[in-house]
Amino acid sequence: MSDRIIRFGGSNIGNSNSAINLDNFLSREKGRKIIVVSAIPEILLWIEKRVELVFKEHIVAANLNQKLTSFFEDRVDGKPTTEYFRLVEQLLSLLQGIALIGDYSKALKDQVLSFSEKLSVEILIAEWKVKNKSVESLWPEQIGLRANSEYGNATLLDVNTNFLNSLSEGVYILPGSYGISEKGKTVRSGITAADYTAAFLTSSMGVEKLELWGLDNFFQKADPQIVSNPPVIERLTYSEASELAYFEHYSFHPRTVEPLELKHIPIQVLNTSDDKGKIDTTINTETYIDDKIVKSVACTDDISFLKLDGPGVGLKPGILAKITTQLNDAGINIKSVITSQISINIILEKNTGDKALKIVEKLGFNTVKDIHLIKDVSLIGIIGHGMQQNYGVSAKIFSAVAQHKINVLLSGSGASDLVSYLVVNSNDKEKSVRVIYQAFFGSY
Repeated sequence: MSDRIIRFGGSNIGNSNSAINLDNFLSREKGRKIIVVSAIPEILLWIEKRVELVFKEHIVAANLNQKLTSFFEDRVDGKPTTEYFRLVEQLLSLLQGIALIGDYSKALKDQVLSFSEKLSVEILIAEWKVKNKSVESLWPEQIGLRANSEYGNATLLDVNTNFLNSLSEGVYILPGSYGISEKGKTVRSGITAADYTAAFLTSSMGVEKLELWGLDNFFQKADPQIVSNPPVIERLTYSEASELAYFEHYSFHPRTVEPLELKHIPIQVLNTSDDKGKIDTTINTETYIDDKIVKSVACTDDISFLKLDGPGVGLKPGILAKITTQLNDAGINIKSVITSQISINIILEKNTGDKALKIVEKLGFNTVKDIHLIKDVSLIGIIGHGMQQNYGVSAKIFSAVAQHKINVLLSGSGASDLVSYLVVNSNDKEKSVRVIYQAFFGSY
């Protein structure tokens, strides 16, 4: 019996063509098919905003109930199921409890947000049952999907493979964002964590490949909002895919490759436009160097960078270690660090920059003469294996931006064979992407 693990994006739920195509695709083979589901984006966004408002507005249960009911009825021909209403009641009770006690811990946040996937699972099950399809739900609690207690960014640790292997042939739908800690708490692995959960199950069950039923944002050679109709990237290594995942115009969890890499299990991104299972992108360990070297020109506005200048920062030991320790203790993620003998540049998420500045200013380094935060900047990533083995790649990048009078505030390359970074002013982001794309691919 051949098992399949398929990640099904929440944006496809309620899309009858995508759901029918997947059902037809799965019906061609026997075996267990586990569909790992991410949240319907509108439900996730609504729950996130609802919690933000819970301390400011009185909760009117009837209004919230009506809104959650509409999510179901907009996608399924029929009234919400008993199980859906049970989940709605649980969610409303949690929101009322949070409003009452005035507390919203990380643990509670993960528990509340997990309902976005739970409700999405029930909507998909109902959608398929309306079409007379036999399908069952699976829950992380049921399959013993254990995770550590790092709320919001949990690492999956174990799953009850004996239970999974005892399942009979059929289709099973699992919410893909969370596991259960040793203390029985709900812990989420992130917003797009269904990819990661599906990869973990693929590895644990020894399935030959992970299949992603489409992506909200495909692996293309540039952001299609900036470059018109950029081609889909047909082949990526695990490292290239993980690098691209940090740019928001790619909807792929950066940790998806972790459970698969040592076992050389490939990832296939399938096209949802029909039921043929056409492969848009294959991700595996095979290092394929494109004839252009560069596979994608990626970008993000979600950065700021903290700049520490002084004639002795390169000589004084322990400065960077002390900074990174303090930022880690404060829960601030460091995206990258670029240093010289007189400057340390720490690239951060945009919304953590001010907090990081306050922390570092209190550390009192004698050798640091100036500390300041630079905002309104964008990160450009030029990604593709072979940059260090091929002449002229960096020259082509810098020539392109120089010819168009784009000021590069910060640059870094050499830490990896597959990426070069540029930091530019945000108002130069789109121009930077276009001219670098043109330098390697000829048009935009």
